[in-house]
Amino acid sequence: MIHRFSLILAQLRQLINQPPSPGTSRPYPRLRNFILDIMAEGRRKNIIHLMFEVDIVELRRHLARYNEETGQRISLTTCIAKLLASTIDEDRSMHAYRQGKSKLILFDEIDLSVMIEHDTPEGPLPVVSIVRAANRKSMNEMHQELKAAKGARLGENGPMSALEKRFFELPSLLRRLVWFFVRRDPHLFKQLAGTVGLTSIGMHTSGPAVIIPITPMTLTLAIGSTGKKTVLENGSPVEREIIQLNLSADHDIIDGAPLVRFADRFKKKIENACELDHSRLVQ
Repeated sequence: MIHRFSLILAQLRQLINQPPSPGTSRPYPRLRNFILDIMAEGRRKNIIHLMFEVDIVELRRHLARYNEETGQRISLTTCIAKLLASTIDEDRSMHAYRQGKSKLILFDEIDLSVMIEHDTPEGPLPVVSIVRAANRKSMNEMHQELKAAKGARLGENGPMSALEKRFFELPSLLRRLVWFFVRRDPHLFKQLAGTVGLTSIGMHTSGPAVIIPITPMTLTLAIGSTGKKTVLENGSPVEREIIQLNLSADHDIIDGAPLVRFADRFKKKIENACELDHSRLVQ
């Protein structure tokens, strides 16, 4: 027994006295507190997920024609974001937020909280750019806003204001205190975080892939990769382009069946892109 105890102590001393492994040390970026806060708030929600794929052949054709005729460079992500806002506008309970224990707030304006990657001195950092009232803006307006946000400097009037930058540099205790009040006030939450989340990773990967986010939003769309798929069309095999999507919803507000029905309406809007003529694209 004594011998075994001595052996354990010897091994413990050997482990503690191990020299540090080779490597470099650098400060943890304080602005990554933004990510830590988002994760902490997201873990408070009872989130359910719905993964599905959508045929985007018609949408691709429509965008190519539109960009050629107008000289624009509107992305697939921006187009899908506009269709998402349009679908939510038909059922605003999909971006409702609880106020206390007995009320739901259904906002008239759909504020899309779009995650974009921004270059910082410490390296790339995902930050949020909020497209206010996306249901009332054209795709071109949304495109211009997101383009400007990607080039704006952090800590000014871009995707992370001077106030927000200073907030995420505060100690965690103070930030948690602020979040305690923010999560209880849907109107304040909307001003600070938007009402619907959107993230896209399709341009960073190949093959079937979609992210399942940890999100504090009532509804979040994750846009994944695109790829080819062979399907039967009139009894003959046809190669189609599809995109991977995931909808994440707060189960305290949105149940599974309504989420599936919403996803079906959203899917049809994407697949039937031919119904979005050029005049409607800019409305």
